[in-house]
Amino acid sequence: MERVIGNRSVGFAGFCIGALALSLAVAPAAAGCPGSSMSTADGCKSKAAVERRLQRIVDSSRDQNATKAAIARVDVGRSTVLRTAIGQSETGVPANPRMHFRIGSIAITNLTTLVLQLQDEGRLSLNDKLSRWFPGLPRADQITVKMLGNNTSGYLDYAQGNPEFIDTLFSDVFRQWTPDELMDIALARGFACDPGTCFNYAHTNYILLSKIVTRLTGSTRTRMKRRILAPLNLDQTRISRLAPMPRPVLHAYIADRGPYEDSTSWSPSWTIGSGTVLTSTIDDVAKAARPVFGGKLLSARSRRQLVAPDNVGKGGQTRDFYFGLGLLAGGGWRMQNPQLNGYTAISGYLPARKLTIAVTATNRLKAAKADTNPSAIMFNRMAAYLAPGHPSPISHGPPSA
Repeated sequence: MERVIGNRSVGFAGFCIGALALSLAVAPAAAGCPGSSMSTADGCKSKAAVERRLQRIVDSSRDQNATKAAIARVDVGRSTVLRTAIGQSETGVPANPRMHFRIGSIAITNLTTLVLQLQDEGRLSLNDKLSRWFPGLPRADQITVKMLGNNTSGYLDYAQGNPEFIDTLFSDVFRQWTPDELMDIALARGFACDPGTCFNYAHTNYILLSKIVTRLTGSTRTRMKRRILAPLNLDQTRISRLAPMPRPVLHAYIADRGPYEDSTSWSPSWTIGSGTVLTSTIDDVAKAARPVFGGKLLSARSRRQLVAPDNVGKGGQTRDFYFGLGLLAGGGWRMQNPQLNGYTAISGYLPARKLTIAVTATNRLKAAKADTNPSAIMFNRMAAYLAPGHPSPISHGPPSA
């Protein structure tokens, strides 16, 4: 997520803790609507009427929220109700739903799913100490796998709250960072708190989880392909710490360094661990939401652990909105809200309605410093229309320091 540091900001693959302050063809028949009509805030509506209303929500963002381009898909049950794109990826090139973009922290839920699968196979436990694999790391004998997954390890992030790193990052946006370089920076900063006593979002935790998966399987990248991407037929999702993306590409723009500039080719290598830096399309993001956020690839025990409210009471988190094991949970929703290198997105799944909303958007000049998050605004409006009893818990205002 984007974090403001002084009067400067940087796109993070995670989420803004400041924002916390705040199988049927069609599922709605269960909500009391006849036939194939769908339950909405305006009553029972035909699929065509719902699609038109959702399209108006997306269209309105172009002027109201300074959106340069947006791509969205909405699924109710196994029916795709909306698949659309508006605006321009770059001058003269309209956005379209086939375009690839960086998905940031959406991959974190994939990673914690891999960890829980290893637990289901008896190869690790969430209660295992970090010292089992990395005894030389600070407080490794006190930090558990679970603490890494839900950000209670106490480790600080290498970028958040670290203006020196941000200056270095912005001085060479094409630099290829290694996970070990990022870990060294984070560990040199000390601890936010004693292990298990506070919530502190840090990409450091997910670099370590990736390393654990690699120690146990030989390659997080290979494991991700075989246990997540292949079973879910996510054939447009790619793993790479390098800047190039498969064509066609949704271009991103940012003004964090001063001028409004195309940030599509900036290196994503500073974000999270090896095997977890992903690009995808709106179709793959939407296809993955229900099985990944819903825990389809996990045992019943691990599904419960994925969304366990263990962080409630820490860092301002409540049962209404909290960080679970690699995902956000609240209002019945399970979601991720990546924002990095000029890309914003929201992927959310509401089990009670079998509802998936996936949105990505880029900002025009006046919003390029993340004064608003157009993806979150669109997501919230669509959620309010399709599931008025389950309002989105996520903020769409400016990020906090």
